[in-house]
Amino acid sequence: MTPTSYVLLGLVRWAPRSTAYELERTIAATVSQMWTIQRSQIYREPPRLVDAGLLRAEVDDDGRQKTRFSITQAGEHALDTWLAQATDEMPQLRDLAILKVFFGAEPEHIARVRLLAHQARLKNYELLREAGGVSQPGPRRAIEAAIAHERTSIRYWSGLARAEGTAQEE
Repeated sequence: MTPTSYVLLGLVRWAPRSTAYELERTIAATVSQMWTIQRSQIYREPPRLVDAGLLRAEVDDDGRQKTRFSITQAGEHALDTWLAQATDEMPQLRDLAILKVFFGAEPEHIARVRLLAHQARLKNYELLREAGGVSQPGPRRAIEAAIAHERTSIRYWSGLARAEGTAQEE
């Protein structure tokens, strides 16, 4: 089982009878900022989970042959077991701007652009939180982590922009 498997089990638990297309849209609106899932995986993985007995597939016979997925008791158990396991796996810092700085790009210009991007993303997260769009505890905690991450990134890029501006003035 991959993290994508568990993401899909979790989303189907939240929204039973979801189609792969509905799962794709839900991923885009929820977990896509913290976990990248290729579109092809969203369509390939549910049938594998059905074969493993973790999801159940029902075909709507409304002329369009939509397959809707529901989580099975075995799927619930697998998801609960995964959720109960703590992880010490550290995320990879995968940031193109930092990679460019590493190889000698002009930090001040990159810092200004990144600063604007992180400020915009922070504003979106804060608006989502304030609008009450995150009501369940798990997503609310995740949005708080995202807000903390954006604030840290803003501090870093602001400091880099100031440091470079000061160094050029000397």
